[in-house]
Formats: sequence, structure tokens, C-alpha cells
Amino acid sequence: MARHFATLMAAQNSTETGPDGLTANPDFGDLHGYDYPVHRCNVHGASMAYIDEGPAHAAPIVLLHSVPTWGYVFRTMLPWLVQSGHRVLVPDLLGCGRSDKPSHPSGFGLSAQINSLSEWIEQLELQHITLYGQGLGGLLGFRLALMHPNRFDRLAVANTRSPLDANGHSRFGALAALWPRWSPVYPLDWVMRAACQTSLTRSTLQAYGAPFPQRRLLAGVRHLSNWPQWDVRKERDTQVTQAWLAMTLWHKPLLTLFGSRDHITRGGQHWFIDQVPGAKRQPHQLIHQAGHCLSEDKGPEVALALHQYIGRPQA
Repeated sequence: MARHFATLMAAQNSTETGPDGLTANPDFGDLHGYDYPVHRCNVHGASMAYIDEGPAHAAPIVLLHSVPTWGYVFRTMLPWLVQSGHRVLVPDLLGCGRSDKPSHPSGFGLSAQINSLSEWIEQLELQHITLYGQGLGGLLGFRLALMHPNRFDRLAVANTRSPLDANGHSRFGALAALWPRWSPVYPLDWVMRAACQTSLTRSTLQAYGAPFPQRRLLAGVRHLSNWPQWDVRKERDTQVTQAWLAMTLWHKPLLTLFGSRDHITRGGQHWFIDQVPGAKRQPHQLIHQAGHCLSEDKGPEVALALHQYIGRPQA
């Protein structure tokens, strides 16, 4: 145990970083199927990295990741969607992937993420957006759509728990939310293995860890992993509470895709289906043999469901 702890500490304190928290090796080496050109957008003084593939004239699909993952988690979805004629954009949240990694929560907290994503879609002038968000990405995407309803055509949330869902707090999820607050290390490999039903290769785990060669660069991931901050019952800011309550007023299409073996948000789809008007009569799916990291376990299957959802006539 002591040797394992020392190894983790050494790994999370190695490798130099460049200015603004960017790693000194911005291409991250061989990313095994995610070797797309990287674009950058300056949002409120920070550099947000993103992938933009497919025909520029096509209606955009935005894929939003959760933590501790980054855009790499969509590598098996992206080519399928592009080959189907879609334009696909994959941003890395601030503090994750190839985006800047601010050192203070004011730079990577909830408000910073929403404001940076809002600025990003405005700078790119995106319209008719289909947004797919996993976990945290689903919540951020929902808030983003509520801020810019005229830019979004539809939403899809995957393994996402609503802050308004009083029944969505599993014991496993509570433990996953608490331990980043007190643990001196963040064992990313272990977290990724626990989130997936598939067996991850060493190269895949290295790719997930590439953005965080130093322990301090995980500050954003640790903060955003603190799920109690997403519990509306503990929210003191009435404006934030009202923003979450607005989820129940969403009338455009909303699709839920959940993994049958996700122990963190199990059953969370029912709140969206019951409480969000736009979720009525949609082809919701429970994807079998999939854990919390849905696109890692069943990427092509999720891409197909998203493609069919986009092509589905809406009343």
C-alpha cells in the first residue's frame, strides 16, 4: 500500500507544464483514434480546446464530457457521426483535456464552465445544435440550452442526475462525490476502471491521464467531482435554484440514454422523463452492459441512437 501511494504521488507530480496550466506536450503523443486537429477559442481569458469535424454546413452536434474524462472519451462516437454526415464539435471543459487548467475554482467552477461554453457557442455562431452530454456534461448542456434556447434544437443526456431529483442520490454516488474532497491523491486509473464495464488497455488509461501530468492540474476535476455542489437542496443562491427549476419548462426534444450497470446515476432517467415536457414520447434507451462512462463502453451504439434521434420527426 505504501509503495502504491508513493507511486501515485510521484506520477501526479511529474512532467513540466507551460503557461496557464497547459502541458508542455500539447499533442499528448499517440491518442489512439483521436488524432484530429485541435482548435482553440479564447473564452474570458482562458484557452478552450475543441475538435470540429464534419461538413461545416451541417447542423452541429456538440458532445460534452464529464469528469475525469475529456474529449477523448468520444473517440468511437465521433467518426461514426461524421461519416453519417453530421458536423461534430467536442470541447474540453476548462481544467480538462487540452484546455487551460486554471488554479482557482473561480476559473473552473460551475459558473466558469457555463460562461465559457456560452461564449464558445456564441463565438462560433452555432445554431440548430443537438447537444449530447454525459454526466456532468448533461447538466452543463441543459443549463446552456436554457440560456440560449434559440440556438438549440434538441438535447440528449446520458447517465446524468438532475439536481432536482430527490431520489437520485445513491450510496455509491455519495461516496464518489465525497472522497475527492479528502483524498491526497486522485487515482484516475482506478476511477476510469470503476466507471466502465469494458476492460481498459494501458494505452487508453495513459491517454485519459495525459492532460494531468502534475497533481495540481487535477484541481478542476476534483472540484467538479464534488457532486454535493450539484444538489439544489444545498444551494443558497436563489438565482441558481431558479435556473435549475427551469429544466421543468423545457419543451424541445430531450432524450435520455442510461447504462444498465451505472451505479452512480441508476434510475436518474425517470426524473427527466416524468418532469421535463420535452422528454415525452421520445425513444429513451437503457443501454445494456454499459456502465457510467457510456461512450467508452458503447460508443457506436450511442452514436447510432443519437443519429436516429436527430432524424426522428418531431410533433
